[in-house]
Amino acid sequence: MLIFCGVLALLAGSVFTTVACGYRGVDVWVWDWADVVVTRRTRYGTPWRSLTIMRIYFGTLGALFLVLGLHTLVR
Repeated sequence: MLIFCGVLALLAGSVFTTVACGYRGVDVWVWDWADVVVTRRTRYGTPWRSLTIMRIYFGTLGALFLVLGLHTLVR
């Protein structure tokens, strides 16, 4: 079970990092998807203030998930 959680954390970290890096426009796709789905909005009418702030959030979470997954698998 612990190995499964570690692999799942690595997968999530990879996805978050991919969004943060903007690979093939996936960051814009996530921005548009969140604009439709998320009901909590800033005064700008979007879930985040800007695409850059969204990418920073996703990059931070991606790094944390990658470290967590690696720590779980190496341990």
